[in-house]
Amino acid sequence: MNALGQSLHRFQNAVDRVLVLIAQGLLGLMVAITFVSVVGRTFFNWSVPDDVILAEFLMVALVFLPLGWVQSIGGHLEVTVLTDLFPKKLVSFLVGVGLLFGFVMFALMTYLSWLSAYESFVYKEVAYASVLWLQEWPVRMLIPFGLAWWCLRMLTHLLWPQLRPQKESEFEQALRETESYGQQG
Repeated sequence: MNALGQSLHRFQNAVDRVLVLIAQGLLGLMVAITFVSVVGRTFFNWSVPDDVILAEFLMVALVFLPLGWVQSIGGHLEVTVLTDLFPKKLVSFLVGVGLLFGFVMFALMTYLSWLSAYESFVYKEVAYASVLWLQEWPVRMLIPFGLAWWCLRMLTHLLWPQLRPQKESEFEQALRETESYGQQG
């Protein structure tokens, strides 16, 4: 791997750490808003204005900000029933094809979600039934941002396969666990 790949990888890891910390903070905020609203409704006949809308907005951030980090650790769902039995070179090739397909599809989704967010900004769209007149465009901008960051991570894994997370297959894990179980008895 060349210096550019290593530098990009370190930079992406640093940005991922920040995005995950932001998502964790927003999760805490979402829990706090919900808690205050429930306690307020139960005991004081009062709740945080637009609490449901705020929770929905925060959920968007929780879903889209960590996508690149999940890619970096190989945490996206995989079905490996057949590929566990394939040679490693074939699996690496298939992962590359999947990364290319994913990059193209999510790049298109990034573009389309950007258009939607930009339109929301231009027309100053307000969340439906919002008491506080909360504008939607800041939240909508998180979607293309998170998708674009994920696309960059996929492109990095496509160009530098050695940066892909190395995981043992479920088949290899089962064999290892079977061997260690046999050694204990």
